[in-house]
Amino acid sequence: MIRTRLWTLSAVCLAAGLVAAAAAPADDDLKAAALKLNDLTDAKAMQAKLTDLLKDKEAAKKLMNAAEAMQKDAGDKEPPFKFNAALVLAKVAHNLKDYEAAELFYKYCADSATKLKSGQKMLQAYEGLMDLHWDQKEYDKVEQVAEKFIQAKGERLDFGTLLVMENMAKAKAKQGDTDKALDIVDRLSRPPKLGTYFIQTRGWIYREAGRYKEAIKAYEEFLDKIDDLKEIGFPDEERDTIKKNTRYMLTGILVDQNEVDKAADILKKLMKDDPDNPTYYNDLGFIWADHDQKLDESEKLIRQALDLDAKQRKKLLEEGKITKEVAEQESSAYLDSLGWVLFKNKKYDEAYKYLKKASEDKDDGNHIEIWDHLADCLVAMGKKKEAVEVWTKALRFEDVSKRDTERRKKVTEKMKKVKAELAK
Repeated sequence: MIRTRLWTLSAVCLAAGLVAAAAAPADDDLKAAALKLNDLTDAKAMQAKLTDLLKDKEAAKKLMNAAEAMQKDAGDKEPPFKFNAALVLAKVAHNLKDYEAAELFYKYCADSATKLKSGQKMLQAYEGLMDLHWDQKEYDKVEQVAEKFIQAKGERLDFGTLLVMENMAKAKAKQGDTDKALDIVDRLSRPPKLGTYFIQTRGWIYREAGRYKEAIKAYEEFLDKIDDLKEIGFPDEERDTIKKNTRYMLTGILVDQNEVDKAADILKKLMKDDPDNPTYYNDLGFIWADHDQKLDESEKLIRQALDLDAKQRKKLLEEGKITKEVAEQESSAYLDSLGWVLFKNKKYDEAYKYLKKASEDKDDGNHIEIWDHLADCLVAMGKKKEAVEVWTKALRFEDVSKRDTERRKKVTEKMKKVKAELAK
């Protein structure tokens, strides 16, 4: 609100002095808290501190702003933060989507690690920087950072370097250069045993290129050979996790191929092996509902996913790992799934309630699929004008996957049709 009352010069000066006096201790406290991060000595402590800081995002943002100012003010002088502190600050900024601050600290970490010739620290810093550019869809910069890392490393190819090369291959694939991406993966796949790990990367690249049959074949080959990794130090637990993730990836590709029954069979097995994971229940329920199959069973599965998710959030709250606010926030994806199955069952009023709630999630609700479902529901309720407004906003969201690109075309067609009906 704009204040219209005029203050006298003395009153303004007095107020400014009081504000400065009040702000100074707070600034000093923030600086002291930021410098305290220099006491972090190992990965476990760093992760614990990162988790703790992100519980209160507003407080984390204030700390980050103070730390960023300190880092910039240092100029050519000795930087205020050691590597571990700077890496935590980079990850805090990254999580808060303060990309400028995150890049500042990641680059500082990369330069520091390169000077120290620490391969492990270089990998941590450069991987963070690549992830940062990836999140901003700056795939050419991901490639540049990968190349810089490989040049700076200057050693024989260890597993960390191969992972960086994998990122380079994926970045090339994202830019449409499938052949060069596959060339890199061919080199990564050559070493006996270790090369097995990168068969999955070939599957990822094929999927990105829309070559689904080849992607399925690559992932199935990877699953057949994954136990080769045991001989080079991959423990059973880690291999089991990779297997589950790969099978889950396969379900998405099978749905893209309209092989719903095969995808459902894999999800059922994943549910059996990991009965507390809400994702599998939600996905199976959604896939069936989206293909007008087993609607009653779909609804039960999705409600079960919401219940499991609520239990997990409650447990995390009790362990002090998340705030009460986060613990009360339901998954927009699961809410959307429930709204969609209710829509399919023609329970439009109830469906609207969940779809609207999903769309209001500030972090994950701004997705074209969620808003498309909401608009479809509004049309079914006879609210065509409101549906057009929702579709219009949906088209402003960025595509997250190739499915979104296809959905964008369908949304445009539906909106055009409804507009024509409104014009009559």
